[in-house]
Amino acid sequence: MKKKKRIISPAAPTIRKKKSSIPTAMEYISLFNTCEIKKEKLLAVDKVIDEKIVVNLHRYEGVSNLVKGNGSAAIAVNQPLFQSSYTPFFTRFGSSAVDTTNTPLLQRPLPQVPFDFGMSRPKVSNLLQPNFVDNSSAFGLNRDMFSLSSVFSSAGIPWYFIACVHYLECSFSFKKHLHNGDPLTGYTVHVPAHRPKVGHAPPFTFEESAVDALKLMKYDQITNWSLPFILQKLEGYNGFGYNKKGVHTPYLWSFSNHYTKGKYVKDGVFDADAVSQQLGAAVILKRMEQRALISIPRN
Repeated sequence: MKKKKRIISPAAPTIRKKKSSIPTAMEYISLFNTCEIKKEKLLAVDKVIDEKIVVNLHRYEGVSNLVKGNGSAAIAVNQPLFQSSYTPFFTRFGSSAVDTTNTPLLQRPLPQVPFDFGMSRPKVSNLLQPNFVDNSSAFGLNRDMFSLSSVFSSAGIPWYFIACVHYLECSFSFKKHLHNGDPLTGYTVHVPAHRPKVGHAPPFTFEESAVDALKLMKYDQITNWSLPFILQKLEGYNGFGYNKKGVHTPYLWSFSNHYTKGKYVKDGVFDADAVSQQLGAAVILKRMEQRALISIPRN
């Protein structure tokens, strides 16, 4: 009696999942934590923060409030953020911060910031009150710095996220649509086209167009503005194609240890030797945290 041959079915082919070009939350946090700003770029980064972001904080906060439905649409765009005593961070401490002797940056003396150990601190209960402003001169700094409500506010779209989008899309121009950098004298032409939908014809104000752009992206529905989410959305404005090339996107990491070269010089054309001259948005956020201007939740 012949034995029946055992028929062995061929093994099913192994299907390998393609790795996503979008970094994971842990990858974003790791990149941010290990980000080191190039020392020769540090003063340039501070200059951008002081002259382009800090001075316009009230406009970015105003847009955030309008998205939440708070405040009036008639924002006082010329309202000064600081009193006249304000001086930029990189000149705040005199010659120790701005070197005129060509001394290497890392060899310069650190700014001496007096600390009043006897100063009164606000009660914890006060810190939880809405619109609380700490009027004490913490760390010897004047009141021209931020109030605690501005620095640590987590309600709504963070003002510093709006500032970074404004930088990436408009190069900080208040004459352009936050959607894509098209001029406010007309509707947007590039994607998304024919925006904003605000009930009147051009021209438009920066604020009303910015609110339209942020609501169009459904950012008004986001409640958890964590660091990974912010970095992912900022990178998404220019796409995730750099990750496919094995390059950390310069739109986040330019001016830091995470980026050396490699750039899309035009749509679909990648030059491995081209170097971005644009400051990375994550580098801006990193420096602002180092200066205690903001505090970004990690999860």
